[in-house]
Amino acid sequence: MKFLLYTTTHGKSGSIQLNRPTVWVPAALALFGILLAAGQLGYSLGAAHQPPATARSGAQWQAVLEEQKQELAKVRDEAQNQLDALAVRLGQMQAQMLRVEALGQRVKQIARLKKSEFDFDQVPAQGGPADPSGGEPLKTPDFLKALDDMALQIDDRARQLELLEQVVSRRDLNRTVSPAGKPITKGWLSSYYGMRTDPFNGRRAMHKGMDFAGQMDSEVVATAAGVVTWAGKRYGYGNLIQINHGNGYSTRYGHCDKILVKVGDTVKPGQKIGLMGSSGRSTGPHVHYEVLKNGRQINPAKFVRASR
Repeated sequence: MKFLLYTTTHGKSGSIQLNRPTVWVPAALALFGILLAAGQLGYSLGAAHQPPATARSGAQWQAVLEEQKQELAKVRDEAQNQLDALAVRLGQMQAQMLRVEALGQRVKQIARLKKSEFDFDQVPAQGGPADPSGGEPLKTPDFLKALDDMALQIDDRARQLELLEQVVSRRDLNRTVSPAGKPITKGWLSSYYGMRTDPFNGRRAMHKGMDFAGQMDSEVVATAAGVVTWAGKRYGYGNLIQINHGNGYSTRYGHCDKILVKVGDTVKPGQKIGLMGSSGRSTGPHVHYEVLKNGRQINPAKFVRASR
């Protein structure tokens, strides 16, 4: 194969044979070099406008991981806040329960209840058949509502116990300050309240108390709690003790041989306040016992029959 070339300078023509290696090999190498250079240039231009897929995926994963970390931190903070709130609520409920328990113990002591009837040291007995379904798990909102309801119940029970304590205390106080029982520990009833024959002149006269006879220097005891307002001699009574019990009540203990208390002393029910004697207008060892209501003597019989 030949290829003719003409030149205008000399006006001659010539030819080149393309099938010779010295011609086509350099030409082929030159063409391959041009194509390779063009490919590299295109690849470089494309790469400059589009980042690698591997680099792009790594950046996306990094962003996802950072977002998850932030969500996890937020959930952890919320959980910690809820735990802190529950801890505060639990502390408040524990304080309320201690208050209720203390009130219950006081009421139990005042009312003299048996330990088995009102024992805070034991868990209340509960029971019943199991739910075949196994029950439902308690959710956080339900749990918080249950705590709120329990706190309200504890407050309500505390108020009820406070009222009960006041009622029982008042009842116990009234029972303590109200005269009850005999003014002696040994002896017998020797004269009733009311009209009787006077042992000194034989005439009918009003007897404004009850007489309890016994041995000389037997114990004379207070029939109720109160404050001593008289402790000394008094006309007709001999050695007299008078005690104010409040609520308008007072009692008198006459004809004592010895007085063991003084004015202003506070006495308890059953406390020994004197010794039986026959001082004053008396025919023998006995206690003249009177109960007064708002300063006037009343029949002591119902108080003597009463017991604590």
